[in-house]
Amino acid sequence: MSQNLNEPVLSRWSRRKLETAQAAQAAKGEPPGEELLEVEAGRELELGAEPELGAEPELEAAVETETRPAIALTDADMPPIETLTEDSDFSCFMSQGVSDELRNLALRKLFQSAAFNVRDGLDEYDDDYTSFEKLGDIITCDMKHQMEIQAQKLRDALALEAEEIKEANSDAVENQLAEVDDAGEASEASEASEASEASEASEASEASEASETNVVLKDEEDATAAADQLDLNSGAENSDQLLAVPVNHE
Repeated sequence: MSQNLNEPVLSRWSRRKLETAQAAQAAKGEPPGEELLEVEAGRELELGAEPELGAEPELEAAVETETRPAIALTDADMPPIETLTEDSDFSCFMSQGVSDELRNLALRKLFQSAAFNVRDGLDEYDDDYTSFEKLGDIITCDMKHQMEIQAQKLRDALALEAEEIKEANSDAVENQLAEVDDAGEASEASEASEASEASEASEASEASEASETNVVLKDEEDATAAADQLDLNSGAENSDQLLAVPVNHE
């Protein structure tokens, strides 16, 4: 069997299928069926053969449509973009004579219709999560967890504040005690200084009194000695006078 190298792939596939079907029918001794005739007619159409007379009307219409030369449509043949609806035929805009600009406008009009703007229910990521229905009195587990976290933070803050207040009070008490101790030490030092001064004054007074007493005693001693000396001098004078008086021996 000779093989045509220029034969299209679909034609070759159709031909082989037809040959296989014909061989199977011949082996059974049966005439070709309707399916085999349709495959053969389709292959003849692909190869550009003329259909046999008496063929089906639909097949003849298809052949006539395919063999009729296509009329190139231009922008002037197109309807206005504003008049197009979802039910309009947009296939005419696919003609080679239509400009790309007008074709894009028509396709934009087509894709703006409701048939091409149906949201998929599985696209949960494109929902508007900025506004949602209020829960009311419902408290979710996450809300409870957040409330527990806030309560724990509040307890920690209060405990820290109480600790700071306690430390501040303790420091104030220590400062007051230190001031009292300083004042006591200053008072004791002052009292010691006063006592020392008083002791020194007392000692000075006693020394002065002792000195005065010594002076008085010395004066008294001097006076006594002077008196004694006077007495001695007086006695001696009297003795001399007695000795000087002549004795009368009559």
